[in-house]
Amino acid sequence: MTSSLDFRTWTAALSARGWTVLSPSHAVPVQLWLRNGDTVLHLLAQGTRVLLRRYAGSDLTAMILRSACDCEEHRTAGASARTVLAPGSVPLDEAVLDGRLTFGWSTYEAGLLDVATAAGIFESLLARLRVSGDRPLGEHRPPDVLSNERAV
Repeated sequence: MTSSLDFRTWTAALSARGWTVLSPSHAVPVQLWLRNGDTVLHLLAQGTRVLLRRYAGSDLTAMILRSACDCEEHRTAGASARTVLAPGSVPLDEAVLDGRLTFGWSTYEAGLLDVATAAGIFESLLARLRVSGDRPLGEHRPPDVLSNERAV
């Protein structure tokens, strides 16, 4: 049976949970950048490992992309920017799935994960991350912006 979960559906569901999906995110290989308030998550599936790292929101910065010529015409046309981690940023927390130990992966299997599998691994790793009060980050529920509810 084929899963109907594709990258767009998955990121829409994460957005509905209060996460902002940042532009460097992509489906193949799975790489996800999420932000909610002062929390930034980076999911990376590469080689035989899947990593989920938590950073402070202040660790994000924008890198200005300019054309190689950097002539006045291109400068006035406006440079685009890419969201990146600031130099020297260190994760506040990290959860890792070692596919070599867990599944017997030997080379680049993490990079071949389909979206449905990556989504399941993401939820498992998310439950391992901690926030203040030593609560799992996966239990964090952002406030409903349409009510006066506070974050839990």
